[in-house]
Amino acid sequence: MKFFTTFFLAALAVTVSSQPLESRDVDQNLVPQFGATRGVNPDGTGYCDGAVKGSDNKPVKVLCTCPPDRATFIASLNANVNAGHIVNNPSISAPFPTDGSTASQLVRLRTSIATLENMNGQGKGCPVESTTFLAQEKALEG
Repeated sequence: MKFFTTFFLAALAVTVSSQPLESRDVDQNLVPQFGATRGVNPDGTGYCDGAVKGSDNKPVKVLCTCPPDRATFIASLNANVNAGHIVNNPSISAPFPTDGSTASQLVRLRTSIATLENMNGQGKGCPVESTTFLAQEKALEG
């Protein structure tokens, strides 16, 4: 009887431990919109107008490839949220709460900013100025 019990528990442990963890992709309706289009007013050197104006009241120049297309961004955001941190910058956590509170909206926005700025490596992504994320953050903070 002891053999059967030991065998059964060992088999159960192997079965349970081999089950893959399910990832949770983000609800795309909760992902903040960029509020900007890439490729606006190219200057011929690879830079275009960003979504925000600088201190000179002119649009900040960003790479014309910024912001990325939404599908690529959401794929990167999903990878980060499922990892629990920014994949290309593990020191930054990547929470993505799903309730409608202002606090949760701010957390989602900040995770989106970190994803955007680290998409191609640590600090190698699109600048937040290529989007209206900072204006959205300011509006939420009231």
